[in-house]
Amino acid sequence: MNWKESYNDICAELRIVQIHEMEIRRRVELAHDVLFSGKMASSGDYVHIPLDKGLEKYLSAVSELEEAQAETDRLQKIKNDMESEMVKFTGLANVVMCKRIEGKTYKEIAVELGYSESHIRNHMSKKYKHSTESNLAS
Repeated sequence: MNWKESYNDICAELRIVQIHEMEIRRRVELAHDVLFSGKMASSGDYVHIPLDKGLEKYLSAVSELEEAQAETDRLQKIKNDMESEMVKFTGLANVVMCKRIEGKTYKEIAVELGYSESHIRNHMSKKYKHSTESNLAS
């Protein structure tokens, strides 16, 4: 696996965990509302939930949220570490791929690096063609 695939995998995993964290956060908010106001968010009606059961559900959701936040923080640190290493890359192809991951266009990269846009595109297409052929050969 190369650095670009690893970086993309970390970004995808981070996004999934962030979505999961948002869902858990919503459950914590709902549990909080039921526990402290006595109303169900969907119906607006008052409900009777024993305090011990309500607290148990609320604390369980909070604990799950803390775990999700810890995992999000861990993945974010890995992503940040990878990005800090990527800026140290040498070689035109690696530098261009790093800048593409940052969201820059070939035109912006060419201006920044002092090359023509066509040179950058040609270099990347040759590099991609070579890496594809070597992967097929193995």
